[in-house]
Amino acid sequence: MSFFDSLFTALSSSGPLGIFFLSAITNATVFLPFPALELVLFTLGSVNFFGLGIFSPLLLGVCAGLGASIGELSAYFLGLGGREVLKKFNREQAEKIKELSIKLKHKGLVVLSVFAFLPLPFDLAGVAAGLARFPMPLFMLGCAIGKSPRYAIIAYAGYFGFPWIMHLFGLA
Repeated sequence: MSFFDSLFTALSSSGPLGIFFLSAITNATVFLPFPALELVLFTLGSVNFFGLGIFSPLLLGVCAGLGASIGELSAYFLGLGGREVLKKFNREQAEKIKELSIKLKHKGLVVLSVFAFLPLPFDLAGVAAGLARFPMPLFMLGCAIGKSPRYAIIAYAGYFGFPWIMHLFGLA
């Protein structure tokens, strides 16, 4: 077992705090989708943390959303590199980043929150926010506002769906 496999296993079995760190790590990968967090949230959604019952998936979603806002800073800092960073992207991506930068100057928090909630490449928004010199605390807030409910929905899908799936395959 590699170091990363061991780290992933340890974090995914450490409850909400582990999910926080796992989310920060998986969201720090710029332009490299790492959907393992969603799978872990789905499977952990049915675990009753701290005796919270139906509120456990909400706790997981908030922890994952806060971790994601820290992890997404990697794309934000990349965008702080300025116009030189745009040369690293193909023409189409560079144009999208420029358009997003303009939108962020007008309706930044709303755009970031919606972009974070939807299954879109949020790294583009992070680079655009850095490029636009969008305030970092607002960037992190927008990320948390969008990603927390998204992750909570996935955890609730696990809360309600995982026992049913286990029963369907005769494992429960």
